[in-house]
Amino acid sequence: MPAETVVPPRFRTPEPRLRLHAAFALALAACALAAVLCALAPGRAEAAPAGPFDVEGPADAYAWDGAVLSVTGDGVTIAGMADPTSAAMGDVRVAAGVGAINVGSGVRIGTLSFAEAAALRLDGAGNEVQLLDLARSSSVSGPGSVTLAEVTLSLDLLPSATVTLTGSADGMSIWAGATLVLGPGASLGNITHFGGTLDLSHIVFGAPVRVLGYSVGGDYTSNTIVAPFGATRLSELMTLDHLFVNGGDTAIVEDGERVGTLQDDGSFLITATRTVTFAGWEGKVLATEEVPLFSAATAPEVVAPEGYRFTGWDVDFTHVVQDLAVTAQFEKLPDPTPQPEPAPAPPAGGSGAPSAASASTSVPASRYYPAPKKLAATGDAAGWGLGAAAAAGSAAAVAAVVAAAIGRRRG
Repeated sequence: MPAETVVPPRFRTPEPRLRLHAAFALALAACALAAVLCALAPGRAEAAPAGPFDVEGPADAYAWDGAVLSVTGDGVTIAGMADPTSAAMGDVRVAAGVGAINVGSGVRIGTLSFAEAAALRLDGAGNEVQLLDLARSSSVSGPGSVTLAEVTLSLDLLPSATVTLTGSADGMSIWAGATLVLGPGASLGNITHFGGTLDLSHIVFGAPVRVLGYSVGGDYTSNTIVAPFGATRLSELMTLDHLFVNGGDTAIVEDGERVGTLQDDGSFLITATRTVTFAGWEGKVLATEEVPLFSAATAPEVVAPEGYRFTGWDVDFTHVVQDLAVTAQFEKLPDPTPQPEPAPAPPAGGSGAPSAASASTSVPASRYYPAPKKLAATGDAAGWGLGAAAAAGSAAAVAAVVAAAIGRRRG
């Protein structure tokens, strides 16, 4: 059996655990060096209060003078408010030569003024600017959001930015990936829609916002209009002096569903449908119809069973907004009323000539029973005995005349 070879310790292959420890130590050293270099960078400061704001960026690129935050260099971010629970606002002035200013989340600015064209970059949500005072047209980019009450010049909305306008603006251009939300009190000179989304869902029916002109679409563009549920044309939401639909595909979205497409005249071509099912006696299905959203269904013919009559339908289907099951309603007819037996016919026979007695009784007695007269001497009413006697005599005379006439006919 050969002898075992023993390798001296200095020639042994390093264990894997030792290699991992060495790599980890090297990484820690690199991180420590980077931290030292950052700390030694001139003019650099972490987030620090500046008036009502928390500001990040080079310390020599911004200053708070007690009333206004002045931004004089790039790389400045207004990260938030020093006291998030306070409703306080502050003004910000961006000097000439600054290309952009960054805004974090929940930042409230009274007046944000740009000395030159600059970009407002949104890193978070819930930001608010009362007045965006521009010296030249500028832009807003995302991925955050901001609410603007007033904008003095035109503004480009670039990808991922969401801008809500509650007041007036000269004009806004919506580019692919951006969103413009119009509040109930908004008014604009012009909207140019080259992609992205125009959100009109907050506008109240019957109170359209004022927009001078709206140009939407173009070759190879895909646009979206978000409208309140039930809208069927732009004029219900915006009063427009000029409308230009320049091709492309402009989808209409309501309540999260694509319901149609914008037409050249501003109407919505509704393509979404709902199913309406009509049922008759004992729930038997009479018809099923696919109805365009917001349109009326067509009712089928209904045949009522014997002893009943059809009275109508249980739900309205003249403005369909959801799938419907419509059921016919019936009413039981009353039982027929029994008819009385007919009277028997008179017996046959006889000449048909009236008898003297019947002839005499057919004469109205009132003609031969005059009212009592007063006596000329006393003023008393004449007795009923005299009147009755006179009446009896008159009746007898009439009977005699009738009998004589009958006798002559027989003779």
